[in-house]
Amino acid sequence: MRITGGAARGRPLRAPRGLRVRPTADKVRAAIFNILATRIDIAESRWLDLFAGSGALGLEALSRGAAHVTFVDESRESCRFVRENLERSGFAARAEVRRVALPGGLRRLSTEEPFDGAFVDPPYARVLAARTLGELGRSSLLSAAAWVVAEHAARVALAERYGALSLRDSRRYGSTGISLYAMEGS
Repeated sequence: MRITGGAARGRPLRAPRGLRVRPTADKVRAAIFNILATRIDIAESRWLDLFAGSGALGLEALSRGAAHVTFVDESRESCRFVRENLERSGFAARAEVRRVALPGGLRRLSTEEPFDGAFVDPPYARVLAARTLGELGRSSLLSAAAWVVAEHAARVALAERYGALSLRDSRRYGSTGISLYAMEGS
């Protein structure tokens, strides 16, 4: 697993072993950022990486110029791997790692400046994508022009709306589904 674009392109990433963490495949990550590039300027943006796992999605955003990423995962081991990957890639100063259970813990996250985007990549076996999107869509964590990328099992159909978030695009990559949501008015 490597960063696929930007300043740290080609830099290897480490992930916890086992079935608990399912890092986003390199080709899917590249596709996500190609799609986002047509919708939002990643440079100088602020992102949330929810269910961070190895941190691959947030690290990809940092490599492509994001100003800041807050990584959130409930696993102590995942948070440790995210911190290691941040140090190895040189992005630690532009990131924060929070150990919080999701989606309920979103209410405990606060920010002085809203996020321009969020990555939602929960374990496929648990039905957390819809609950997390619902919490995000009702929260004040996102800016009025924010985009949210949800990764889920391709066989799972997510709703058209979650609070202020509305579905703008969805794609399939093998067994992986990607759904892109935007805040109303984006």
